[in-house]
Amino acid sequence: MKRHMALKTYAAIEVGSKELVLKVYEIGKKIGIRQLDHVRYMLDIGSSAYSEGTIGYEQVNELCEVLKKFKLKLEEYQVDDYVAYGGSALKEADNGSLVLDQIKVRTGLRVRQIGNAQQRFLVFKSIAFKMQNFEQLIKEGAVIIDLGSGSLQVSVFEDGALQFSQNIRIGALRIREMLSSLEGQTSDFTSVIMEFVDNNVQAFRGADLKAMKIKHAIVVGEEFSAIMNYLNKDGVHANLSLEQFNRIYDKLLGQSTESIAEKLGLPYELASVLVPAVIVYRKILDRTTAKNIWEATSDLCDGMALDYSQKVERYLLAHDFSKDIIKNVRNIAKRYASDENHVKCVESMAKSLFDGTKKISGLNSRYRLLLQVAAILHDSGKYINSDNSNYNASHIIRESELIGLSDVEKEIVASIVLYNSSAYVPDYEDMSRQIDREQYIAMLKLTSLFSLANAMDRSHKQKIKKIRVVINETEMRIIADTIYDITLEQGMVESKARFFEEIFGIRPVLRQKRNLL
Repeated sequence: MKRHMALKTYAAIEVGSKELVLKVYEIGKKIGIRQLDHVRYMLDIGSSAYSEGTIGYEQVNELCEVLKKFKLKLEEYQVDDYVAYGGSALKEADNGSLVLDQIKVRTGLRVRQIGNAQQRFLVFKSIAFKMQNFEQLIKEGAVIIDLGSGSLQVSVFEDGALQFSQNIRIGALRIREMLSSLEGQTSDFTSVIMEFVDNNVQAFRGADLKAMKIKHAIVVGEEFSAIMNYLNKDGVHANLSLEQFNRIYDKLLGQSTESIAEKLGLPYELASVLVPAVIVYRKILDRTTAKNIWEATSDLCDGMALDYSQKVERYLLAHDFSKDIIKNVRNIAKRYASDENHVKCVESMAKSLFDGTKKISGLNSRYRLLLQVAAILHDSGKYINSDNSNYNASHIIRESELIGLSDVEKEIVASIVLYNSSAYVPDYEDMSRQIDREQYIAMLKLTSLFSLANAMDRSHKQKIKKIRVVINETEMRIIADTIYDITLEQGMVESKARFFEEIFGIRPVLRQKRNLL
């Protein structure tokens, strides 16, 4: 297949809990992102993974055979690059790592695990890209209800910015599998599902969604898309009112899977999870003030293609998600009662140091964002215990839902916080399972920068408000504009100088410029 050399061809593969998806895209500056092909294959690996903890060998064989055919598609389109992600079923199955190895050996394709936060963020970006009214909806207030096979993510945007995001493990397929053994023991199985979902969504009780300004709901999930496809036979439903959704909800409840499959023209597997899905939608909507419900015609593969295009074509989204990442991180820091004034001071110093050392660090703006995240969260560990606070903070970072950061990026942030005041930093060989060599070196550079920033507010008194960085062949002078005595801060910077010098080959020195005004 001949194609223009200026265009890139990219393939996105999702190994989901109940289906395999391949999408092939053509990407270029002039055409943007254009989908060339879309292949789906229904294969339920989630049922056994969620209920039994393993994926059977027959399913593994079928999985590999389908992926072999996907690989032929990649060759047919002569793709320049591809990414394949495995969902929650592969991650949670006890034999998930063995399955991934079998896929690599038998198909030559490398399927990577994707963390929940990274997966949801890719979907966020895809929604922002494909929904023309996305900015208007989130400005007016919107909740994104992203229901997958294994989990549910609820995220709230107010005044155009992300305010809240939380994940709970009640995906539609997981609910069906966990409760399937009870179906024959009751004449009102729907009530059992309702009770189960109601109990699980109590996880949101810490966030008063009713008090948030939420006018719209944006729903992600094949189950809601199936409803919209059925209603849109006449092409008039761009969205649903809450009243329309409630009427559909009432009609679906109490119907058998066979009846739903027949009336909506759905495969049995999809019809079997529709009732659990609409119950989840209803329970979340009841907790908000949303009156309009929109379908997000986006999926993980679309998000993967957009992410790739941003890297190779420097494609810019209208919505700045970096601000959402920082907003979410500030909320986490607040939850753990971080010293806000100290955090803001260290954050400012860290950004100034990063900007002043760009020419010698070789680090891009994404690493600047990671340094900023580390600065905001570094004080959170004291909430648990002031002893070993760096360790506690790194644990909080690893266990928190940092929407917008990959698992690798979370590990880099956690390492910056953990090692910034330590005399010991592990060798690359000890961290090679978490990050690659390039990322390890970046982590060392960021850690050395952060250790200096943190040292400049060792007293927690914010004596230094502004710094200027001047670099020559042997020295980096940090010029602090302050009238206060910074003897302590100078001593702390001196104590961090050797580590910085080992990384950058120049010695940092904190100098004072007194402002007499």
